[in-house]
This record gives sequence, C-alpha cells and structure tokens, in this order.
Amino acid sequence: MKNYIIPSIVAFILVIAFILAGCTSKTNQTTTTATTTTTNQSVKTTVTPDECSTINNLINGYESGFNSIKTDKVNNQFTNQWRTNTHIIGASCTVTLNKSEQASYQCQTPVNTQTQTVKSHQKLAKQLRQCLTKTGWFESQKETASSIYSTFVLDTKTPVITLSTNQEGNGFSTRFEIAPPLGL
Repeated sequence: MKNYIIPSIVAFILVIAFILAGCTSKTNQTTTTATTTTTNQSVKTTVTPDECSTINNLINGYESGFNSIKTDKVNNQFTNQWRTNTHIIGASCTVTLNKSEQASYQCQTPVNTQTQTVKSHQKLAKQLRQCLTKTGWFESQKETASSIYSTFVLDTKTPVITLSTNQEGNGFSTRFEIAPPLGL
C-alpha cells in the first residue's frame, strides 16, 4: 500500500457512485481466507456465522436510532454520539446522530500489517456476504493501492453496510458501518 490515505468520505462517495452506476452484482462468490489475530492486542476482527442474527438485529435497530444498544453518551461538543454494547469488530463501537437526526453505527479497529489487513477484510466481507446475500443484498467491492471497500446494499430504504480498510499513517484500520440508506 502506498503512503497516502484516501479520505473516507471521498471513497464512500465513489463507492456510492459505483453502486448507482449499476456496477454491483448479486454476490454468490466464496473466498477462502485464514483466521487472523493481532499480536499486541485482543480485538475482535471477525463475525462468526452465529452473529448473522446480531447483524440482522443491528439492521433492524436502524429504525429506532439503535436505541437498544446505546450505553453512555460520549462527551463531544461537535456530535451526538454514544458508546454501544454490541461490537461487530474492535473493542469500541459507537452510534452517531447526524445533523438530519439519522443514526449510524460504527466500529473501527487497528490492524497491524498489510497482509493481516487484507486477510481480515476479506474474511469479514465473506462472513457478511454469507449473512446478507441470503436475503437479496448486493455487494460491490473496490480496491485501491491504499484501501479496500465492501459495500452491501439491499434497496433505497434499508441502511447501507460498509466495511472499509485503509492505510492510516504507518498502520491500517478496518471500519464497519451501518449508515442511512442511499434513498435518504
């Protein structure tokens, strides 16, 4: 990966443009990847098959602003944000309310090496694929020199799920997000 970062918002807009351009396809593929663990920390980097119900509960929780998983409010004067009791990846996830009062759920975790980053992302994408494509979700995946994005879309009324892995400085970061639907 090169030593530059594509800002998440720009990349997300590119992914949405890719989706709207009709470049998604129904995912019926399988990818074999190895289990990964971080060396200096114990953070969750995979979604197990038993967690499909957790993912579905999160998707269903979007309508209520994820109220059932919010714990304490983050002390931040710039955003309305809460910590959560549900962690898809990483040790810390949040729910953020945007200016339009739309909620999104985010988890982010550092990953140590490029090899580990790619394997971890592909494994998570495979597990999400297994949970979501049964019910008609579509996936698009985009890879650049410094990032990988997997976006899952059902329709214009259901929240969008994004798994992104980016180079950040000398390390890497993987982010899972359930955000407002494309139609809003």
